[in-house]
Formats: sequence, C-alpha cells, structure tokens
Amino acid sequence: MRVSAVLLWFFMSRVQLQRADDQLAVRDVQLLHNSHVERSEPDQTNVQPDVWTELRDMVVEHRELLKFYQSQIEELKKQNAALEGRVVSTELGVEALREEKSSRPRVAFSFASGLTDILGPLHTDAILVFRKKITNIGKAYSKITGVFTAPLRGVYYFRFNVLGHSNSHRLAVYLYKNHEKISDVTEFPEGTYEYAVGGATLLLQKGDQVYVKLGNESQIYDNSDNHCTFSGFLVFAM
Repeated sequence: MRVSAVLLWFFMSRVQLQRADDQLAVRDVQLLHNSHVERSEPDQTNVQPDVWTELRDMVVEHRELLKFYQSQIEELKKQNAALEGRVVSTELGVEALREEKSSRPRVAFSFASGLTDILGPLHTDAILVFRKKITNIGKAYSKITGVFTAPLRGVYYFRFNVLGHSNSHRLAVYLYKNHEKISDVTEFPEGTYEYAVGGATLLLQKGDQVYVKLGNESQIYDNSDNHCTFSGFLVFAM
C-alpha cells in the first residue's frame, strides 16, 4: 500500500513537470515569433525625416548666405566711398579750372582800317593804323598808334588782311615785332582786287610791340565791308 502511494506521487510529479516544460516551450515559441515579427517590420522612427537635423542645416546655410551678403554689402560700401572720392576730386578739379579760367588774362582784338576809299601810294614804309574797332578785349591794341603792346609774357597769334586793286602800284604789307620784320606779303593787283594776307604765332615778353606796316609805293582800298583788318589774341600765358 505504501509503495502504491509512492508510485502515485511520483507519477503526479512527472505530470506537473511535463506541463511546466510544455508551458516554457510555448512561451519560447511566442517570444521567438514576436522577435521575428519585430525584425521584419520597418522601424518607423528611422524612416521619418529628422526634423531637427534639417532645421540645423537650414540655419547653417542661412548663416553662410548672410555672411556672403554682408561681405558684398561691405564691398559695395568701399566702391561707393571710392566713387564719392572721385566725384569730390572731380568737383575740386572743375572748381580749380574755373578759378584758373576766371583769373586768366584775356587778350583779343580785331580792328578794321575804317577807310572809305584808297590809301597811298606812300613814299616810305609806314605803320598802317586800323581805327575801326571790332573787338578789343584787354585794350592792348591802340587805334591811335596802330600798335599792339603785350600786357604779359605769352604766346600770341596775329593775322592781317589788306586789299588792293591799283593798276600802277604794288601791295606790300609787313608784320613787325618791335623792330624785327616777321613776314612780308607783296602782291601786284594790276587792276584786279587782290588780298595780301599774312599771320604769325609769336612768343612775346611783356611790353613787346606788334604792328603792320604798309610798304612804300603801295596802295590799299577799303570800305564799310571791312576788307582790311588786323587781329590778334593771347593763345596762352607763360
């Protein structure tokens, strides 16, 4: 009887252990299945974009753009400052030229003979006086003496036109600087209208004199049309 009880207890213990082993096996199978399912499904958190990473990249990009635009603005400021400096320099140069021009001596004259008929023939060379004023800026030419007197050292230009039409007299006209003959223009009209035209560019000292002489045995003709003129002007001071 005692042996039967022992055998019954042993059998029941084996049954309980077998049930426990079966439960553990089922749990292991479930865990293995769940693990396989988790591995087979994609990780949704990894698929979605990282918003914070994108925002950080955008901030960095905007900072770089801001630095670039700031450098461009600084460069434009430098260029603008340089242009303003050039404008100021140009304005100062223009103002200096205006002051120089306003202070520069102005000398220019043009006179006609004032004749209404013929003059000559003369028996000796004589200064030809042009008495009819056209222009006399600087008042360096005298219509009394017929002489131009340089008011300052500089380069001057002079020109004369004289008309003749005598049948028997020549037309000889000379340009003088002080007592030096600069040019000699001689024509022989022979009854036709003939011009004696001459000119020269001269370096004059202050006080130098320039005038036109009519040669001996010469005859000229003029009227209100001003055929006979003497002109000159200052090219530049020196």
